[in-house]
Amino acid sequence: MKKALLMMTVLFSSSAFSQQCNVNPALLKATYTVTNNKNNEPTTQALTLWRNQQQVAHQSQVITELWQHTSNNQIRPIRYFNAQQRGIEYQPSEVQGVQNWSAKVQLVDNHLIEKMTLVSTEGEGCNEIKNYSLEENNSQYNLAFFTHSKLVKTFSISNLANKASMSLSLDAVQNDTPAIKAQFVKWDNFQTTDYADIGDNESDPFLAKMINLGFIEHGATGFYNPQGEAIQGGHHH
Repeated sequence: MKKALLMMTVLFSSSAFSQQCNVNPALLKATYTVTNNKNNEPTTQALTLWRNQQQVAHQSQVITELWQHTSNNQIRPIRYFNAQQRGIEYQPSEVQGVQNWSAKVQLVDNHLIEKMTLVSTEGEGCNEIKNYSLEENNSQYNLAFFTHSKLVKTFSISNLANKASMSLSLDAVQNDTPAIKAQFVKWDNFQTTDYADIGDNESDPFLAKMINLGFIEHGATGFYNPQGEAIQGGHHH
């Protein structure tokens, strides 16, 4: 897991960001490049944000984190392992920070955006982008955000002390509704195990391996700052 993940370059035309009016904010696929730079050794990986109404997924090379917004306003997380087509289902109380829906849908928490300073606004209507910045806890945050589609265009966090940084850059947006819905159906068909039942299934080779690798545990989900703390916009675990 410590190896840099290879990234498939996504090619897109200059018009990729000029069609935001065609984007349904509740149903889309957005591909990103995530770059982590530590000790001047940058590593990149691909991240795909999927939205399907009251379901959101963050898909990386190895795992997919999926959240379902339930009718009682709770958020139910599922962690899927892509290659094995297996999943772990959690209850909302079993994962820290899980109730922050905006962080799942947008990749950046509304509480963090509210703390940031609006530096400038560019474009108009559906193509409007707001640029924000914030310096806090020895970290510099910069965000460019599409206000219509609620999508991050670019987001960066730099630790001013150790020069470590993380950046997120939007590559492409798609609105292929049948393909998006088909992907969520595919995940739904993966074999899943309830987190509470894992202790009774430790003889399962897959579960034993995932426990050993530290993938199955209580923990925060979402993005982390250069100190390894979950970015929850105002409090840290």
